[in-house]
Amino acid sequence: MAQGTVKITLGKLVILQEIDLELYEYKRELAEKPAQALTLKAAYEKKREHFTELEAKSKEIDLARKTKELDLKSKEQSIAHASTQLMTLKTNKEYQTKLFEIENLKADKSLLEEDVLRLMESSERILAEISKEKEFLLEEEKQYLAEKEKVDLELASVQEKITSVEARRREAVVGIDPATLSTYEQVVRNRGGLALVPLVGGACGGCFMHLPQQFVNRIKMFDQIVRCEMCARLLYIKEDL
Repeated sequence: MAQGTVKITLGKLVILQEIDLELYEYKRELAEKPAQALTLKAAYEKKREHFTELEAKSKEIDLARKTKELDLKSKEQSIAHASTQLMTLKTNKEYQTKLFEIENLKADKSLLEEDVLRLMESSERILAEISKEKEFLLEEEKQYLAEKEKVDLELASVQEKITSVEARRREAVVGIDPATLSTYEQVVRNRGGLALVPLVGGACGGCFMHLPQQFVNRIKMFDQIVRCEMCARLLYIKEDL
């Protein structure tokens, strides 16, 4: 390329690099937003776990209580049946044996009544806890949805900015030699969005490797675009543009 052409191209690349850095940052932000939304959802779902566990425990207690109540009803029927049989017994031994059976049934019935009462109390306690936890979760859900909406809006805003910057980029690449543009874009991809850097105190502005004077002179000649031997970034001198 002629000296004037190289200088003009470098000037265009400086503008393009500023645009690409802006675009790179927006795309990085765009990539992070879905993860942020997932983190918010995971945090909310974790808070729901305790509520789900309480509901499961409540069902377990209710099932146990109903089972005990059925057993209690069965014992009451057995006691009633055994009491009726007392009237039909002929010997004292049979009578005493049946009384002993009835006493055992009543003892079992008493234990079952205690179990039913205990389970009813447990059910009341856990239902009160569920009610309290439900109120807590309603507030947590509101907060989660508000934060999610904020992330969604930020996501939409970033996407709009990307669209706008990409339009500016399409204008910025006009007039840049295709081969030079291809080289520049390859370095952009390989170097985290930073392909064109100025000399800073005689060193590459990308990798900070100090460059010998003859290397600096080549940049000043503007007969070709010079690349850093260490990081392969394109180089320029701000004061010369």
